[in-house]
Amino acid sequence: MSHNVRIDRRTVCAAIVGGGLGLAANSVRAAEGRRARQRQLPDFAAKEFYKADGSFDQDQAKQAYLALLEYYRYPVNDNIRQNMFVSDFGIKHFAQAGLGGVLWMADKPGNYSSIEVFLLPDQMIPEHWHVAMEDEQILPKMESWVVRYGKTFTYGEGEPTAAIAVKIHDCQAKYVTVRSEKALAPGEVTGTKRTMEKHWQQAGPEGCILTEVSSYHDGRAVRFTDPKITF
Repeated sequence: MSHNVRIDRRTVCAAIVGGGLGLAANSVRAAEGRRARQRQLPDFAAKEFYKADGSFDQDQAKQAYLALLEYYRYPVNDNIRQNMFVSDFGIKHFAQAGLGGVLWMADKPGNYSSIEVFLLPDQMIPEHWHVAMEDEQILPKMESWVVRYGKTFTYGEGEPTAAIAVKIHDCQAKYVTVRSEKALAPGEVTGTKRTMEKHWQQAGPEGCILTEVSSYHDGRAVRFTDPKITF
């Protein structure tokens, strides 16, 4: 028995195009899966961030943060490459206590600032607070943080968390005085609760990229619990 089946041109085109798009989508997903499996976060703790004379190697520190950004497929442009700042807070334990970032905006008349903050795995921003600079009409800084990639644990004043999630690095353990913890994953936000509140934070095991939005501030107005720190 014969069957006459009519297939119009639109049906054929839809089948061909649809099938092609499906194959293309599957190929893209497979490629992304392979790249994800190939991605591996470097062992930053094993890297040397100090030169033979003991000085902080800022170029090596910047390369470490660029590797972190690559791990998360964070878009890196010339602005980030050229204007990234890094700090080891002057205590020579960069992999444990350090900071990198890019200043997006600092508008003193508008009392507004924004910074992109980069933290290596388990890297800590030591405990500190912000004071006023009355002679320059700068109020104590208020700030908030929203995580883009990775995870961070923030600590401030208030009821101490019974068992905090991080191990405080030996270089800063004796200087920590506040332990009210809040864990932040991508898209989650917190901030200081009042002016001059002591606070610190430590990234999770895969590091963290976060955006800080704050009132205008000046680096000269930050105070650290550790008296050895310079910033």
